[in-house]
Amino acid sequence: MKKIRTKNLKRRHEEKGFILFVSIIVMTCMLLLVTPFLFQLSSANRLTQKSCKSSVAISLAEAGIERAIWELNYGDISTWEGDISLRTLTISDFQTSGGNVMGDIDIKVTDPEGENPVIESTGKVSLTDSQELVARTTMVSLEEEGPLHLFDHAVFAGGEGVDLFSNAKIDSYDSTLGSYGGPNVGSNGDVGTNASGSGCIFLAPNAKIYGDAVSGPGSDPATHIVVGTNAEIFGERQSLSRQKRMPSVAAPVGLSFGGDYYLGGNDSATISESGEYSSFTLDSNAEVTITADVTLYITGDFSMRSNTQLEIADGVSVTIYLGGSFEQSSNTSINNLSEDPTKLLVFGTDSFNGEMEWNSNSDFWGAVYAPKADVNFRSNSDFYGSIVGKSFELASNARFHYDEALSDLSLDVDPENFFYLVKSWQEKTIT
Repeated sequence: MKKIRTKNLKRRHEEKGFILFVSIIVMTCMLLLVTPFLFQLSSANRLTQKSCKSSVAISLAEAGIERAIWELNYGDISTWEGDISLRTLTISDFQTSGGNVMGDIDIKVTDPEGENPVIESTGKVSLTDSQELVARTTMVSLEEEGPLHLFDHAVFAGGEGVDLFSNAKIDSYDSTLGSYGGPNVGSNGDVGTNASGSGCIFLAPNAKIYGDAVSGPGSDPATHIVVGTNAEIFGERQSLSRQKRMPSVAAPVGLSFGGDYYLGGNDSATISESGEYSSFTLDSNAEVTITADVTLYITGDFSMRSNTQLEIADGVSVTIYLGGSFEQSSNTSINNLSEDPTKLLVFGTDSFNGEMEWNSNSDFWGAVYAPKADVNFRSNSDFYGSIVGKSFELASNARFHYDEALSDLSLDVDPENFFYLVKSWQEKTIT
């Protein structure tokens, strides 16, 4: 009996040993099978992480490009390290809005004061499980923006909105083809604004735009451009991809100073020479005629009281710079006798930042660029030309006819106030 128990016990030990042996073999085989999979999984995870970090690095590089362009156009890149041949800036531990560190940015700007600066920006991101850096570099060549086409819209508001009141109308024509009317009536009376809020372009009932309506960057033209009952936009509704630049106007220098220009009631006079005036006033029923090509700079108030006339002789070109205020009372007129809007240009300097109102009942031919002023055409008459202001209002029943010839009028508003644009872009391969 004891011998039988011993045999059974031995058999059980042998069976356990066999099971353990088989288990070890199975586990070894599984380990051999799983190890390559785990290795591949680890490699795939690393590649995914590296790809993600690479995307972050290129985003950082692009941010560096944007920073350099901003400094060149609006800031002061001379505060960066270096000299006129090369400026550099390192941004360490660049953070997201939530405070998470993304990485570092190295920026180099070659020839920062030249006509064609070159920006090289490198974004650097560390991998989480090592000291290895993922770096990507972009290069951008810039060029100076040429003369600006200020009057490429019928109406443009740089800072605020455009309002058309009931029955107001905007269309176009081409003065090089003759007077407005008949076959010389077009649908290029485009209206635009840098503003992007609701109602940035507003049409009251029965107002009409025979052209496009363009709202500011990031806006939704379908909802932010508001159109009243029976009002209509015959062109497209669009939004700007970036803000239209509204540079300041440099006042003319070297003009002969004439003090205060004052013409008394019922008097008449002529102007045939350029000049700078501290104010310009036409008293009731006065009439002044400009008989030669001139540039006038009024640093203070420009005032035309009731029933006065400022006439510009046929064929004469006049440029007026305003630095103070503008008041044109009812029944006054600025008569551009050539009826050519390109012959009368009105510019507002930075100090011309109030309201510019037309209250007269006479037609006007000319182009107005007053980027700091609120421009209101309250006349029941016709405006032929183009207007650029901070904001714009076109009164009920007023009619605005954009002269398409002005779109070709390029002007150096301020030779010192140039602007850099992107000429070419490429990613630089790091070897």
